[in-house]
Amino acid sequence: MKAIHEIVEDYTAGEADLEATNAALAEAGAAFSFRPGQNVITDEDRKQTVVGYYPEQANGYGLLDTGTGSMEKVKVAGGRLEYPVNQVQPDGGTNMAAYVIICGKTYEVFGDTLGEARSGKEGRP
Repeated sequence: MKAIHEIVEDYTAGEADLEATNAALAEAGAAFSFRPGQNVITDEDRKQTVVGYYPEQANGYGLLDTGTGSMEKVKVAGGRLEYPVNQVQPDGGTNMAAYVIICGKTYEVFGDTLGEARSGKEGRP
């Protein structure tokens, strides 16, 4: 069985539609599911979405994971969100863990900026 974050990565990569994703999330025991209109990433959104080797190469639409289970749809431009979602502390850490899953990749968020890519296959926290 796939881990929940792998199911979400597959969804953002266009490898599964909303219905199949919700079925996989239920099977994996997730405490949430995606709602049409709130979490939907359309084919048009996916056509506008790309990631590259570096976080700043990410552009398009993904899902914001702050640990609440709502996974809000967000727009990324040049590796940055439209608004900060947490505060970066002097030591480089954040006051709250947040991740953006976009085009099958997971990035940690620092303020409004995507950080080092983390893949579920490599052990996302």
